[in-house]
Amino acid sequence: MTSASRAVHRAGRRHTHLSTVLTGLKEDSGLTFHELAARTTVSASALKRAAGLHALAPEHVVTAFVRACGADTDQAQEALKLWRAARAEQRGILATLHAPAVTAIRTLADLTAALAAAYERAGAPALRVLQERAATDDTDGALLLPLTSAWRITRREGRPTTWTQCAAFLRGCGIHPRRLPAWQDAWTRAQPPTQTLTPIRRSSHAADPNIMWVDRKVHLNMATESNWIVSLSHEDRTGLPGEQRTLTRVFDSLAPAERHTVLSAGLTRLLTTRARRNGTAPDTIFDTTAVDDDGTLHLIQAKHYGDTTPPAPVPAALLQAQPA
Repeated sequence: MTSASRAVHRAGRRHTHLSTVLTGLKEDSGLTFHELAARTTVSASALKRAAGLHALAPEHVVTAFVRACGADTDQAQEALKLWRAARAEQRGILATLHAPAVTAIRTLADLTAALAAAYERAGAPALRVLQERAATDDTDGALLLPLTSAWRITRREGRPTTWTQCAAFLRGCGIHPRRLPAWQDAWTRAQPPTQTLTPIRRSSHAADPNIMWVDRKVHLNMATESNWIVSLSHEDRTGLPGEQRTLTRVFDSLAPAERHTVLSAGLTRLLTTRARRNGTAPDTIFDTTAVDDDGTLHLIQAKHYGDTTPPAPVPAALLQAQPA
């Protein structure tokens, strides 16, 4: 078997079709590879490889090839369509996604699979290229689609946090604006139903020497180690560091509705931190917020210090100022 036959054997059906189209464009132009290269910023050897079957050329090389050949708009679009199909065939991921049609999306799992499929059909462009294509006339792509978010969406490890981010991802994948309304309907269908939270009610709290309740505010004496991890496990706690045991006792002393609020605040803190890391949210100084049943807004900021000096006691005046 010759090297040429081995190359043909490795190339997929769509890659073979692309090679035929590019070769035909070159022959119609009547130019050599060196003459084509003079019209582009791509070398003659790269253009020659693009027309061959040894390896699938990058997208920008195929684009340069068809332009140098003087292809019209329809021919250029057809060549890029074939390249994307050949790229998806080469990667072999698209067939494993089992993504539903846009009109058949009903769940978040359907949505994440469909978004990953859109990325594969676009030829799996580099994330920075995806980000650049996601930009609008008014907003830079880096603000609309952070690289970390794009990476997680393409790997089905995450999903867009808003429809704006989802639309940016789809633009990056080359989805035509006329198709975005159908995607937005699919986005709406896939969102889980919202839950109504019950108002927080005051309750009695278990006495603890490390906990001092001031109305709805909690002061903890947690000055021991510089590094600590919160644990709410109900298993054996005898081996936990002091601050973990204290936090566990605090959580156990809360009413069910208040436990719900604590967990909600913690999850909000986690998601806000990830959003800041992804560049999708500014640093608001405050870590999270909470609203009492009387409508009072609390701005919460978490601090941790390595100093092991116990905190100063709360002044009596402050205690007297709190409502009963």
